[in-house]
Amino acid sequence: MQPIQGVHMFIRIMAVAILLISSQAKANLEVGLGMSILNVPHYIGSSEAEQYYLPFPYLRYRSETLNIDRNLIQTKLWRSGNWSLELSLGGSIRIDSDKSQARQGMDDLDFIVELGPALHYYFLGTRSEENAMFLELPIRGAMSTDFTQATDRGVSFNPRIVWRRGYMINQYQVRPQLALGLRSASDSYHDYVYGVESKFATANRAQYKGSGGYGGWQLGYSTAVLWSDWLVAGFMRYVNIKGAVYEDSPLVKSDNSVIFGLASAYLF
Repeated sequence: MQPIQGVHMFIRIMAVAILLISSQAKANLEVGLGMSILNVPHYIGSSEAEQYYLPFPYLRYRSETLNIDRNLIQTKLWRSGNWSLELSLGGSIRIDSDKSQARQGMDDLDFIVELGPALHYYFLGTRSEENAMFLELPIRGAMSTDFTQATDRGVSFNPRIVWRRGYMINQYQVRPQLALGLRSASDSYHDYVYGVESKFATANRAQYKGSGGYGGWQLGYSTAVLWSDWLVAGFMRYVNIKGAVYEDSPLVKSDNSVIFGLASAYLF
């Protein structure tokens, strides 16, 4: 995993997002810069993790047609009543196999970029409101890339229910969010992350072919606190892959993965 490349990728996304924002009328925009501390497993199911201290370019934007929040960009395609169809972008960062005991000698995992439609149903609020609860059904096509070439990696489907709020405590604006969801992906996606080709098989790492289907469940919580020109935020995501179709991969060393981080930024 190379964090500097990840930052560069985020900055590219921000540049595209700002161009999109320039065409929006009624909206809420926040831009800032700070530092973050992250603890990230090498991949979901790995028993190893890395800690990173990274620049934190903060961009948050909400309107009726475009949402940008951390590593997520969504734009509205269609809306009827409580239903909306949106374009959703996500992905994961690069894995350096030399830094992973389980993947020693194997090819690195490139950045995975995911893009596709996401159907939303709002039980409470709307996409541009701070107080909302909704069901999200995203189907994304995935590709791996080192930014010189790209390879199709199938599709992912990670439905979730999200609850978020926004309120004031004295001069502090508090924004908690809770999300519960399932993970699933196609055989080519799982095989890219958890497969072991015959040439990489060893006495302790059997050949393995990934299959499509259930990939576990996850629970995430985040909170952001804003006051004056400052923001402090934290997040945690727990992933349980007990019963996942790739649970028997020799690369899976733990049924539980935890991702968490803290960040602070000055808002311009």
